[in-house]
Amino acid sequence: MILKKIELQSCPKTFTADLDKARTPAETLETFYSRVQALDLKILSEVKRIDTGRLGIPVYFGVCGDDAQEIIGAKKTMGKGAGPVQAETSACMELTERFSFFSFKANPENFLIGDYAAMEEQGYPVLPITYLLQSVHDEKTSPGQLHKLLAGLPMLWCQATSLTRNENVLVPFSWFYTINEYNGSAAGNTLEESAQQGLCEIIERHVCSRVTYEKLPVPKIDMKSITDPVALDLLHKFAENGIEIHLLDFTLDTGIPTVAALAIDRTTFPESSEIVYTAGTAPDPQKAMIRTLTEVAQLGGDFETSANYIASGLPKPTSMDEVAWLTDSPLSISVDDMANLADHDIKIEVDRTVAVLKKIGMDIFMLDITHEGLQLPATYTLAPGAHFRERSRLQNAGLFAARLAVDLIQDPEILDERLLELKEMLPDAYYVEFYRGRNLYNMGLGQMALPFFENALKMHPEEEDLPYIYSYLGLCLRDLEHYTEALAVLEKGLKYDEQRPDIYNTMGVCCFKLGEFEQAIAQFKRAVELDPSSAMDYANIGVNSQRLGRIDDAKEYLTLALTLDPSLDFARDILESLS
Repeated sequence: MILKKIELQSCPKTFTADLDKARTPAETLETFYSRVQALDLKILSEVKRIDTGRLGIPVYFGVCGDDAQEIIGAKKTMGKGAGPVQAETSACMELTERFSFFSFKANPENFLIGDYAAMEEQGYPVLPITYLLQSVHDEKTSPGQLHKLLAGLPMLWCQATSLTRNENVLVPFSWFYTINEYNGSAAGNTLEESAQQGLCEIIERHVCSRVTYEKLPVPKIDMKSITDPVALDLLHKFAENGIEIHLLDFTLDTGIPTVAALAIDRTTFPESSEIVYTAGTAPDPQKAMIRTLTEVAQLGGDFETSANYIASGLPKPTSMDEVAWLTDSPLSISVDDMANLADHDIKIEVDRTVAVLKKIGMDIFMLDITHEGLQLPATYTLAPGAHFRERSRLQNAGLFAARLAVDLIQDPEILDERLLELKEMLPDAYYVEFYRGRNLYNMGLGQMALPFFENALKMHPEEEDLPYIYSYLGLCLRDLEHYTEALAVLEKGLKYDEQRPDIYNTMGVCCFKLGEFEQAIAQFKRAVELDPSSAMDYANIGVNSQRLGRIDDAKEYLTLALTLDPSLDFARDILESLS
């Protein structure tokens, strides 16, 4: 296991015109490109500006090289900023953080393997298991019970630094990755800058989750109190294009400024634009505002291009009525009255952030994930107790232990044995029944999997998990050629979450099999609205268009599918037959 202790040093800011950085964006770009060129890996193909110019707020698109695509599992990164150089830098640094994180995860030299008992018996300074319970807000499971649930699981362990206590500790990387994935990874000009960025991302998602699920009242920000020239310029660019902006203080009790924004162009919505709902966090409230406003531009697609952004930290509203409880808030706050941790030294800002989080019972653990070849500082932040909107709201460590077993055990027969053991310990756990069914389905045993999904539905599952169960139940019925029954089941899933591209995809296939090509196209189009990167769904639209004799449409969608995924041979064969 490679040992790295994070020791932060004084880090004065040298660039503050847009965001606060240790180096100018131009210097960052120069370093990034020189390091990439020297690396014996293809991690960057190109970086290009993609906004239409309507807003005058630049958005950049980074195309990953072959090696980066293989490691990251994604083809692009996005960059935003008040100016072109900062936006280009943002796209490059997002590639840096993702490439660094997934390279770290893929390197076995960074980890030990074993369960809690094995690490403790070997005398390592193991993270107390109570932090795992805190990480999923489980106040019912005992530490001893969680030890049993995790017994025998080959978890990855690595060294992290507790910024709260300034000491090293061995943390179960596998557990936290199951919960957070790459959220909390960051890169910067310095380790201090990266640490600050990672902390801010964790807190941003934490407060966004709490406001969303708890419907917490938050104050609107008094626009007249804004003084930062960059923030004012961004707001002016939105206003002169008729885009309505609502700014809200999402800081809550964290003491770290988070600014949320709701943006709508009522002249183009919903025909060619969406409502954008996003947030940004920074030690200075007006810098947080700048982060948020440039994110609005990135997600909005200039509010004229029919762009479909993928919701993340906050849900995507389909109407302003859904968020009226925020925009009509009677509460108001001036920028001067907002929390502010800003300092000319980034390390001091990090120290202040860690200190205010300690006051609300949140300890911070950080990993140095800097890539040996790139040598651009990168970190991964863990904050047990932080919320995350896309995490299950079921505050039960058993669920995550089952999920971890599914992730770590590759042999389906051994996995089934492990799930049976969990079933004995958790006889009323619907999620164990669900995972047993999913394991059988993945083995190609849909008929055998069917009763497990049906049983899971009878065991009073959490509402948020119903779409997943209905989705797999629909897949089983589809594979058994019970297409009409599958459609009925999938419709039930959409009642609980209508933003599920996987469900729309399965419904589209069922409609196609029933010869209902028009309905199939409608389902696949809804799927790509929710996931614009889904090459398969574009190809499916093309196939159904061909069946309806719409040859030009078929060519257009098949071409688009192959642009996104050249490996779709069936799409290429059909396209060639239409030429």
